[in-house]
Amino acid sequence: MKQNGNRAMLIAALMAGALGGTVSARVWPAPATAFADQQPQQMLTSISAKQFQVMDDQGNVRVKLNVSGEGMAHLGLYDQQGVERAALVVTKEGTSMLALSGDDGKPRLTVNVAAHQGPAAFTLFNPDSTSAAALDMNKDTHSLVLADGKGNARVRLQTGLAANGEATLTIYDKSGKPLKKIP
Repeated sequence: MKQNGNRAMLIAALMAGALGGTVSARVWPAPATAFADQQPQQMLTSISAKQFQVMDDQGNVRVKLNVSGEGMAHLGLYDQQGVERAALVVTKEGTSMLALSGDDGKPRLTVNVAAHQGPAAFTLFNPDSTSAAALDMNKDTHSLVLADGKGNARVRLQTGLAANGEATLTIYDKSGKPLKKIP
């Protein structure tokens, strides 16, 4: 009989343990990370918003993605002081632009590619925002212009894309007057 009492006690203890485990799991659920490996992750297929911003730990906007009222899609990357240092823009017509800026937020390098086989340009700027160098391409000509620190063109190499494909090299003085043109 003593054996039946021990058996009853063991069954009661097992049932109490199972019941206690079930109740404690409902009252104090395990952290989600404990189940991460066991449950398949659900991915969102789409998020819609007028604007997205990514903030750093200090609450500064570091990335902004939006579409303006004029239909320009804009991605801006900002430094800790809130200065936009890089921007990628696509107009509603399809022209794309990339700008990289200095500490003052003024562009130091821009790349523009116009839509519908329009011109393309790569431009470097002096700190005062005057042009330092530019590479331009359109359907008729390609040109490279090098400027001085004040933005005055000093050398221009231009190729024509017409049937003769003639190229010219022009050297300018500091006032912008041509000194030499070859041919």
